[in-house]
Amino acid sequence: MNTAELSADHPDVLRGDALRTNRRHAGRRRKPPLALRPLHRAWRRMLDNLDVTRVVLPVRGLPTRLEGLVACQISDFHVDRDEDVERLGAAVALINHHRPEFVFLTGDYFSGPSMMRRYLPAFQSALSALRPVIGTFAIAGNHDHWAGFDRIAGALTAAGVQFLANESRRVEVRNQSITVVGVDDLWSRRAEPARAFAKVGADDCTIVLAHNPDTALYLRHFNAGVILSGHTHGGVVRIPFYGSPIRSVLRIGHQFYAGLNRYGNCYIYTNRGLGTFWVRIRINCRPEVSRFHLMRLADSRAQPAATRAGPNAIRR
Repeated sequence: MNTAELSADHPDVLRGDALRTNRRHAGRRRKPPLALRPLHRAWRRMLDNLDVTRVVLPVRGLPTRLEGLVACQISDFHVDRDEDVERLGAAVALINHHRPEFVFLTGDYFSGPSMMRRYLPAFQSALSALRPVIGTFAIAGNHDHWAGFDRIAGALTAAGVQFLANESRRVEVRNQSITVVGVDDLWSRRAEPARAFAKVGADDCTIVLAHNPDTALYLRHFNAGVILSGHTHGGVVRIPFYGSPIRSVLRIGHQFYAGLNRYGNCYIYTNRGLGTFWVRIRINCRPEVSRFHLMRLADSRAQPAATRAGPNAIRR
């Protein structure tokens, strides 16, 4: 896999050219008719160009000494084609460029069992290249249970990723502790919040990984510090100042399709994902690496201001 190249004019965007270079080495594909080539190029750019969304992430109960920690999140890889492997490798390169303390993977790594079997070694190899200072943590999505949960979990573990299925890990950082909680997938009826929080104290600061944002509906009594999700692919189509026009599949609300949103006394961040499923299309909704700067949410009534970094996102 070739080393990914960062855009010279914007270090937080990976140009699609770097991904397409590998495809040219693999063989030429038939070009679309001349009249359709501008549309085809725009379609490819929307699928291939990776955004890094910089977000100041408010975490309820975060110890003061842990403010400023950097974490990255990627989600919904849907590794079904060679180009998806290339995009994953590019995302890993971007993450390593930011040197985060934590990396969080929030599910749907493959779409089905046949592609999982085909691309599992490449998937494992790409994730083995992650170099967080502290560690990488992952949960399963609905497609992972349909594709082959045990084999995917094994590949993640072999890649050095700590896989959480309704369980938690306490991590010591700067002589303080923070607990990563992984809640299993809601749609496949494997989410067990009580089991996931069984070893979490009432005053512990938590970063909760939950593939589906609707999982937050079942976490209200567990005092989550912050919740990181995926699942929605950002709504696939995004209209400025409105969001996705696609009818919400979320009970929690249409606004939770993408970005940072307040829910009760904590925030939820929904990552737009890397890949596509079923329909290979994105409109104004490019694949995303989330880059978080952790801050303490001292006042549960505080509402940080939104910025240009992404829909409902907060910029450092």
